Amino acid sequence: MDNEVPELLSEDQLDRYVATVAELLRACGLTVDLDSSDPGNLEVYGAGSTMSLEVDIRDDRSAEWSISGGDELDPGTKALAMAAALARLLAPGDTDG
Repeated sequence: MDNEVPELLSEDQLDRYVATVAELLRACGLTVDLDSSDPGNLEVYGAGSTMSLEVDIRDDRSAEWSISGGDELDPGTKALAMAAALARLLAPGDTDG
């Protein structure tokens, strides 16, 4: 089964798939905006953060995403604080010390 090439989703199937992903993210307490001009595009926001995640879901059920921080870090941020903030995004476990 894992070696089979997945079928591409039809336009209607992709719409339902994206809507399901959006509802699952909302169930996690996140805010999700759908882009009506790009059916596979989601903007995901966490409560109390200026961080956002732009997700592009493709018809083969793959996706790519990018994280935007807005003005999450102040000008003049020290290197240690910058690295700690970035590590919190991706590193497992407690990065606060």
